[in-house]
Amino acid sequence: MQRLRPLPFVYPPFDFLEDERVQDELIDGGVGDLMLVWAHLFDDRPNPGGPLFAARTRGRFVRDYFATPRHGTLVPMAFRATPELYAGLGATPPELPPGLDDKAERLATLLAQLAAKGVRVCVFGYVGAGPDGRPTWDSEEARQAHRWDYVDARIRDFMLHFPALAGFVTDGPGFGYEITPGFTGGGALTFAPLRTNAENQALATELGVDLAAMQAASERLQNRLRGLTPQQVDLFLDAEQGVFDAIDLFMEDGDVVDLLRFKTAAIERTVAATYRTIKGVDPRLEYGICPRLPCFATFQGCNFRRLNQITDYNQTKHYLWTGGRDGFRGTLERYLKTLQAWNPALDEGRIEALLERLLGIELPRDYRIADFGRPAPASFFEQIVYQESRKMLFRIGDPARISPFVGLEHGGSPWMTSAELDLLFQAMVDAGLKRFTYYCLNDVTDEIWEVMTRYTAA
Repeated sequence: MQRLRPLPFVYPPFDFLEDERVQDELIDGGVGDLMLVWAHLFDDRPNPGGPLFAARTRGRFVRDYFATPRHGTLVPMAFRATPELYAGLGATPPELPPGLDDKAERLATLLAQLAAKGVRVCVFGYVGAGPDGRPTWDSEEARQAHRWDYVDARIRDFMLHFPALAGFVTDGPGFGYEITPGFTGGGALTFAPLRTNAENQALATELGVDLAAMQAASERLQNRLRGLTPQQVDLFLDAEQGVFDAIDLFMEDGDVVDLLRFKTAAIERTVAATYRTIKGVDPRLEYGICPRLPCFATFQGCNFRRLNQITDYNQTKHYLWTGGRDGFRGTLERYLKTLQAWNPALDEGRIEALLERLLGIELPRDYRIADFGRPAPASFFEQIVYQESRKMLFRIGDPARISPFVGLEHGGSPWMTSAELDLLFQAMVDAGLKRFTYYCLNDVTDEIWEVMTRYTAA
């Protein structure tokens, strides 16, 4: 069987990774990469009355560390800033609180120790944009003029303190994809106003498009999702069959085409700037991004083929849970419920068929949206996971550059089962994928580890 290369996503505190038994068990399980979230330090200095740290404390790799109650807080700064790197930028970097230099040195030692064992470590988060501590700018003009220079300085500072790092990962990208009014997770597809800041105005001028016209087009799209009749949906399902049918449909409204162009260009501009900055520090550093599944990504402005030219790997998300946020099943549940409210003349079957055609998916006959409250059968993974994985391969090409996020919960969703995880991995293998990013290592149970290592251990 094809083995999968895992990249576990690790929340702080990272102190549990200092245990060599943990390191060796991970390596024996096939782990050769780790992603540290935000690189935050854990301030556990003696402090009477300090808060008990109680987040993600029960997984198999963290339980020994948390067997002793841990009191403390996370600190966004991972090191003491190097002032000369920021000279002339009009920005003061965040400062490490007094007394935490030892923690920063321990993190550097941990990264060097892991690298010596062949484990490559990257940092997740928008370096220079706040997760690593917020800078103080002398003026808005300085921020506008030197924003990317500051990111460059922060990455250089990271590499100065943690030379064993292999790269950086940013979440997203992507504009919103939800249609349910008031639901904030994931952002809004059609009813969110486009920002009219100077950066967007400049991009719109460069592309020859108009922000107000694109906003009006977005509102027209939302209105077209309301008041649909069975006859309209049936005609759409009969008529819209292929790629050129979709092109014909969108070309009807030039402002809709401009909206898609604008979203795609805005995302590419930010990703390209991040890529250039990282490679400018050291071309050997890798850069990854984390968009949603291909079925959502296109209308979010994420063209995998073009993004592939300005990234090293793509961690598109095989997030499949119901409820919560960011999960495939939860999103479809909300789509169905909202479209039912907007279109009372449509039955559930027609709405499902409409969603399948719009998203380019095919739900199995034995597992429709109404069934999402129960664990998914093999047919769901054989169709949805297989199809979306094949889309990844078609759009990106090299399976070594595809490391989809896999997880069992997010944002308060019910947990998927370990049996579902097994089916998910098998469908990825069948589709030809070779890597995955697991969310998250801190929560891995004995049962989950047993499933995972069937696909990862040598």
